[in-house]
Amino acid sequence: MFLRVFRKYSTAKLTHDLRLYDGRLKEKVALQIHPSKSYLSFYTCGPTVYDSAHIGHASCYVRLDILQRILRHHFHLPLVTAMNITDIDDKIIARALEQQVDWQQLARRYEDEFWSDLQRLNVCAPDVKLRVTDHIPAIIRFVQTLVEKGFAYSTADGSVYFETAKYERYGKLQKVIIEPESNASKGQKRHQSDFALWKASKPGEPFWTAPGFSHGRPGWHIECSTLASHLFGRTIDFHAGGLDLRFPHHENEETQSCCYHDVPDWVTHWLHTGQLHLEGQTHKMSKSLKNTVSIGELLGAYSADEFRMLCLLSHYRSAIEYGPEAMGTARNVLRKFASFFSDAKAYIDGLKPAAYDATSTESLLGKLSNTRTTVREFLKNDFNTANSVLALGELASNVQRIINSHEPSTSGVSLIGSSNVGAVLAVTEYIREELVSYGVQSLDKQSPQHSRQMGNDANQSLEQLIEAMVATRSEIRLQAIETKNPQLFKVCDLLRDRLKLANVEVKDHGKTSSWNFREGSTK
Repeated sequence: MFLRVFRKYSTAKLTHDLRLYDGRLKEKVALQIHPSKSYLSFYTCGPTVYDSAHIGHASCYVRLDILQRILRHHFHLPLVTAMNITDIDDKIIARALEQQVDWQQLARRYEDEFWSDLQRLNVCAPDVKLRVTDHIPAIIRFVQTLVEKGFAYSTADGSVYFETAKYERYGKLQKVIIEPESNASKGQKRHQSDFALWKASKPGEPFWTAPGFSHGRPGWHIECSTLASHLFGRTIDFHAGGLDLRFPHHENEETQSCCYHDVPDWVTHWLHTGQLHLEGQTHKMSKSLKNTVSIGELLGAYSADEFRMLCLLSHYRSAIEYGPEAMGTARNVLRKFASFFSDAKAYIDGLKPAAYDATSTESLLGKLSNTRTTVREFLKNDFNTANSVLALGELASNVQRIINSHEPSTSGVSLIGSSNVGAVLAVTEYIREELVSYGVQSLDKQSPQHSRQMGNDANQSLEQLIEAMVATRSEIRLQAIETKNPQLFKVCDLLRDRLKLANVEVKDHGKTSSWNFREGSTK
């Protein structure tokens, strides 16, 4: 059934001190793993595909992608991930009528667009994708079981509702007051908090035949319960979605699933991401409020890495702002890392000579060790990516200060040797590995983007051309230094500025120079 094969993990290997926020207890708790499990289930509520996704949706899925990457890379947990696609819903039917197209065609179109958008954002596809309409028989059986157990009832029109008063723990994720049954509502749902499991069809609407109750279609909440149960059974390790889904969607999922499976708790760890809003606004991005920015518009103005960095610089449970200032900050953070990698490469390649104190190598390795420990502590504390990125940035700045220092050592000893280069290389690869583990694809040598940047013949030819131009400029600059000719210096400056306009950044290091593509280059 699963798209991956996982080896059996021992209890010891699955035990660690990762702590996650528990929305029921309103405090952080230790990660709980059943000792007999060979994998951990991770279910994410997917979109209702009636329109294009916007960056409010994108922020949720990018943040959850970051969490999944951390669980796999840093804590070595064998996840099996799944996401549903709600391809039958009131909104889909209404939009199809509005556009005068078949509702199934409309849903498939926006579903394909959604998966394409996630790929462009470098969000890993789930191991299993589940469409609601592919599992209608299982949904009907789920509803029938709840009716048979006395947790659900039919109304006069043939719809089926879950009776929340029958479940004593209703309100786990958010407190709910269940109003007394009203005689005036006889023939309809009994309590205001009761929710639809099955909706009787109206004339002209799509429907399925359900033995025991009317022709109709599933309610929203029953879909995720059925699909996740079909895949993972009586318990789920992680269930994720936006904060706006906590109630009523996730509350109702938990309620009906506990009743169906006869378990005290269906989900072990709920993960809810904070909402995105535009700078200067306090309400979430929503199509109904007409304040959305499409993913296409986002990627027309910024790179996927810049948006991911925006997500990394805030806690996943916190609200996130989108706008020029916030995105400018994210872009600058990436540029600082790019500058660090450029300087480190120049030093490692021997283009940046410098004199060091005899303790510089030991200092670098000590900072590296401390940062490793610090970053892990941040991530163990409910995925604190913001502070982990700051710690990586501080390490990069410390290394840059050392390798860019041209002050002679007090001892007269120069450490431009393999041991010092090795320390810089170790730090560089660690920072690169950490950023790649968060999904920053421009640094990933295995990513399609990196391949596009470095792999094909056209790009190699372009790089050779730039290399030749920079080398020629270096010869002119060396002659300018020797003759102190101001006109030659002006020529060097002009060449550097022209290359910069082409997104090529040239850096001078004494009598040598290096170059790299600037962040945001189309190359």
